[in-house]
Amino acid sequence: MYRRFTNFYVYFMIGVVFTIGNVYAQPPDISKNTVKIIDMSHVLYPGKESRKFTIDMVGADEVNPNVIRLKNQWYIMHNINLVSHIGTHIEVPYHILRDGDDLARFPLENLCGEAVVLDLRECSPGSAITVKQIEISAQKAGGIKRGDIVLCNSGYARHYGTTEYNQAPYFSNEAIEWLVNKGMKMMAIDSKLEVPGSEEHENHHTLLDNGIPVIENITGFDRLTRIRVQLYAFPIAVKGLESFPLRVVAIEED
Repeated sequence: MYRRFTNFYVYFMIGVVFTIGNVYAQPPDISKNTVKIIDMSHVLYPGKESRKFTIDMVGADEVNPNVIRLKNQWYIMHNINLVSHIGTHIEVPYHILRDGDDLARFPLENLCGEAVVLDLRECSPGSAITVKQIEISAQKAGGIKRGDIVLCNSGYARHYGTTEYNQAPYFSNEAIEWLVNKGMKMMAIDSKLEVPGSEEHENHHTLLDNGIPVIENITGFDRLTRIRVQLYAFPIAVKGLESFPLRVVAIEED
């Protein structure tokens, strides 16, 4: 039942997005057995994340006093308390730009489309990912096209939630600038974006000043079989919010 709901949700969102002009080709038919859906988000565990995240179960009748509960009926709701930058989450320009787009205003067409996977697993732990390493990886992937979503696989997703995750490589600002100049519209990473210990947020500015959102703590690369996939990453539309966890879905079609 859950899988059917997920398929319906993904198909519905794909249909919505593809009505926004003739930006992309026809969406894949996920009812076919030749289509593979890959979840690229980490599961969140209340009370066990590195940042604040708790859920408080309440009965539906506590929220709505007019609820008529049937005998022995399971009917619940939750209050949620969390930091918006947690787990697999997206950051949009409002994160560091007072007048930047928030989650409610950021264009949907920039949150989905064709994505290319850059294999950066040969980068050394704790080192800066250089322009040369990005160029080599992009060349092996067939190049980066204007309007691509760039998925960066450092191999550290498997260490998420452990101290070893802190040893992931990070991006040099020159590498980020190179990707921006190539015309990518969104970036997703499973490693560090900034130089460890830096509070200048140079790479954040290079991306978000150019209207390019970043998804941090992505996973699922081990389940991808293709260098290019269709990607969908839709956060909830909240006015005045700069970031939120989200479900990132990649689709491969034979």
